[in-house]
Amino acid sequence: MGENDCAFLRLSGREASALDLGIRTATSKAGAVQVLRDFEVSEENFAEGFPDLAKAVEQFPDQGVPHG
Repeated sequence: MGENDCAFLRLSGREASALDLGIRTATSKAGAVQVLRDFEVSEENFAEGFPDLAKAVEQFPDQGVPHG
């Protein structure tokens, strides 16, 4: 098991809530991936630790919605 394998387990309640909010407000899969990078959580650990939210991300568009 690598150093980041259980990174999501080390998140405080506040950090987990912020991660949840960041993912829920992302407009694309790429945006969700950036949130995971910001919190140093791998996609695999995210899917393991937040399975319902990970399923919701699967429905996100690949790219963000263009403004304008």
